[in-house]
Amino acid sequence: MYACLTLSIRYAPPSVLRVVQFCHIQSDSVDCRSKMVVTCDIQFNQNEFGTYFAGQLVDGSVVLKADKPKNVKAVILNISGFAVTKWREKHLGKKRHFSGREDYMESKTYLMGSETSQNFTIQTGTHTYNFACKLPENCPTSFEGLHGCVRYIVKVTLVIPWKFNQTYTRGFTVMKMLDLNYESPQLKIPITSENYRSYCCGPCKTEPLKMQVQLPQAGYVPGQRIPVNALVINNTSIPVAEVRYALVMLVRYSSPAPAIHTCLERITMTTAKSESVLRNCTRSLTQELLVPATPPTCLRSCSIIRISYQVEVEARMRGWYSSQTITVPVLIGNVPLWQTPPIIQQQPRSSRMPAFTEEVLLQGGGLVKGGEQQTVTEVVEEQDIAVVDVLSPVDIYPELPPPSYEESSHTMRGDVNEDDLHAFGPCEFAPLYPVYALPLTLAPTAAVTPEPPRGVYINQNFENDKA
Repeated sequence: MYACLTLSIRYAPPSVLRVVQFCHIQSDSVDCRSKMVVTCDIQFNQNEFGTYFAGQLVDGSVVLKADKPKNVKAVILNISGFAVTKWREKHLGKKRHFSGREDYMESKTYLMGSETSQNFTIQTGTHTYNFACKLPENCPTSFEGLHGCVRYIVKVTLVIPWKFNQTYTRGFTVMKMLDLNYESPQLKIPITSENYRSYCCGPCKTEPLKMQVQLPQAGYVPGQRIPVNALVINNTSIPVAEVRYALVMLVRYSSPAPAIHTCLERITMTTAKSESVLRNCTRSLTQELLVPATPPTCLRSCSIIRISYQVEVEARMRGWYSSQTITVPVLIGNVPLWQTPPIIQQQPRSSRMPAFTEEVLLQGGGLVKGGEQQTVTEVVEEQDIAVVDVLSPVDIYPELPPPSYEESSHTMRGDVNEDDLHAFGPCEFAPLYPVYALPLTLAPTAAVTPEPPRGVYINQNFENDKA
């Protein structure tokens, strides 16, 4: 059985409203269901996947359903967005703990009752509250990792006298828009990286093994394939057993002062391999790497969790000789490079929205009658509020095929109830990311030559640059 819960939130500055959506699934336990007198529903209008871009307007309704009268002291709605990091390391036989936290939004609103109110009864029936909120524009993209997360949750709490509170928590996905068309123009040109290496030393020193890797462009989105062209010039007397390709996600977790420290997580997302290269031979190889559902590159919007991506090409030598690896950074966005000029976003316009305050929500809760439906908008005077709609990628680029929304297979699921011992509903939550079904915007080059490249980018220091 499904029960859902809705939220409305008020966040500083006072004139700005933040919105949240939430859908709660009740426990399959018969005992739990039998005790659930009141269930909560959060319904979002025209949002099938429960995913939003930062700054977008979200509207929906909160529905409380009571099977029989229920005595409570208050019904509280909390909406929060935050990033946390936490890990430990062992040094000289001692374990050291590191952690960090950033808050992006936090609200507490009484749907019914108040902090000082007396107990009252939720009468039998359905009680509906409409809401309309605007998400903060500085929110980083949702992410669940091994040592931290960027998480947005909605929690509804029924404060029950002399008993444990009844809480419902659900995560929702927020995405920071990363439109590749507005990033650096270098994303649209081929990107090349190369290196040399010799084996042994002295009179036994070999001729160099040269590798050069080229990508047709540097910006991609989930659903696209990255064509990797590798030129291997093996002038050594050692054969290359195979050439391996990988798309790697690098997540750096940080803890702020006073214990400033970093921790790097390396996740291999997609792999491929090519044939061997014999000694004193040259081969041009091409492989494709699929970009799966994944959060976009994040280097600025969150200071304690940074996400980057790179393509790695490794020449594995036969025998005991060490491998040679080239890394090429790529930028993963959530709006692809597109040929059609984008539509310019609209200027701020006046929109009719209900003015939600704690007083309004208290008023709406007090006017609900048993078995009746009544919305907050019916009892609240409307006000003119300037609203800037953040357009979705399909609105900006009408010819762009709409994406599907999928869970990332290489990241983790989060526990949204980890701080609540008396929560109802599922614990696990996984963000959903847009995945596009579209061809490459630029055709791959037929072969790579050892001539000087147009642009060379190597981020070899990312993994080694630990504070």
